[in-house]
Amino acid sequence: MPHSPRISEESLRTCLKEQYDLTSATLEYLPLGLDYSSAVYHAVSEKGTDYLLKVTSRPLYESQYLVPQYLNSQGITCVVAPVSTRSGALWAHLEDWRVVVYPFINGESSFKGMSAGQWEKLGTIFKRIHRIQLPPEGFNSLRQETFDSSEYVRWIQIFEDQLTLFEGGNTLERTLHASWIEHESSIRMKLASLEKLAVLLQARTIPHVICHADLHPANVIRDDAGRVFIIDWDEVMLAPKERDFIFVSHPHAHAFFQGYGAAEVDDEVLAYYRLERVLQDVIECARNVWLREDLDEDAKADAIKLFQVILAEEK
Repeated sequence: MPHSPRISEESLRTCLKEQYDLTSATLEYLPLGLDYSSAVYHAVSEKGTDYLLKVTSRPLYESQYLVPQYLNSQGITCVVAPVSTRSGALWAHLEDWRVVVYPFINGESSFKGMSAGQWEKLGTIFKRIHRIQLPPEGFNSLRQETFDSSEYVRWIQIFEDQLTLFEGGNTLERTLHASWIEHESSIRMKLASLEKLAVLLQARTIPHVICHADLHPANVIRDDAGRVFIIDWDEVMLAPKERDFIFVSHPHAHAFFQGYGAAEVDDEVLAYYRLERVLQDVIECARNVWLREDLDEDAKADAIKLFQVILAEEK
């Protein structure tokens, strides 16, 4: 789990007061998620209102805040949108960090445990989201799918070059080195399949919709009343609808599509996205172990475990 960032509680409280006119009675760090560039806190105001405070050092991607606010304003209130600052902005700055405040939703967001009814509700919600049109002015920063596999090719080549030069290293680096060698043929096969599909899909015209682009149960909060709320729009983009179907599989697919309705799923597009997700995770794990000097041994050990789990599941 990520560790608390080196930001004083006093600085966070001052930011909340100055930027949000929010005086926090309590401020609790929550060791959640696998994003080692971000951290979250549970804040309770003097008036007893609960908020989720997120701080991140990732580069600014405006659409991750603008799009959920827009969807929420269109009546899809289960999309959790940022709280505005006193000046009307959706984020504030604190030293080298960006601060974003959300309503606090008390519920479960584990990767497992969603009921069939909740999967059906999720399908109903995304049927609505995928039908929402962008505002006339659009969102200038909103990414669009291009089926460009070159970045994955570049990173895999970087790591393969590193393997040929690998000498010594610490225990964690040697462990990942051995795991990569064990799964190298599988990684190469997945990359080749991704490249082939990319060429095919670039030649086609495929409708794009607003996609969450990282839709899995850990980004869906389920409360005690059975309601579902969609969080973490960090990867939002315009893409084929299948971008949001990556984790919709047996035994949950039937319930999801009961809510979503009849939909023709493009098998080539879905195959591309599932391959892409595996390679994204593999690359991120390797980067965390071999290239991130700011991560401690626990974080790197977690990355190795995830690397091994991902590729074991893909056998």
